Amino acid sequence: MENHEIMTVGKLIEQKRRAKRLRQDDLAFNCNITRKAMSNIETNKNLPGLPLFVKIAHELDMNGYELLKEIEERGLLDIYLQKYRNNDDKKS
Repeated sequence: MENHEIMTVGKLIEQKRRAKRLRQDDLAFNCNITRKAMSNIETNKNLPGLPLFVKIAHELDMNGYELLKEIEERGLLDIYLQKYRNNDDKKS
């Protein structure tokens, strides 16, 4: 995948996972979530909270800051934060 094709945080996570040759099942297992939950993250249906975000980054051989920085560099941070806020509002 090229950088210009990455339009969501979920797609970025998917790209990083595929680059590491990790199956979605394996990443989900290592992060203590279901494959369906990981699928929902990668398809941008759900967003990981901070502890899970850091765990996903770690499993992708990054730290949370590195992944967040890449999200910011791709211009996705505002979109991510807005969607995260909207998800929190729905929970209230």
